[in-house]
Amino acid sequence: MKGALIALLMGIVLLILLYYNLSIFTGKTTIDIRWHYTYFVFSHTSIIIIMLLFLGTFFSIGGLVGSYFKSRLFWILTALFLALDTFYIATLY
Repeated sequence: MKGALIALLMGIVLLILLYYNLSIFTGKTTIDIRWHYTYFVFSHTSIIIIMLLFLGTFFSIGGLVGSYFKSRLFWILTALFLALDTFYIATLY
């Protein structure tokens, strides 16, 4: 469990660093992200889903590594979050 919390903290720090390195503008219903010369426009709901999937993946992989790949719960969580990530990316693009 200690490895899972460390990985979750690393994911949060990574999100904070990305927030300060990108030009992010928030509106009433959308979030505009400017990266180089490209604008990405997301709704608040999709940003929350992306962050939850990202942090859940970090948490499950960190728990898997922290338990030396022996915990069945973290194997199930890792497979679940990776499947959800793949599905969300495939439907988004």
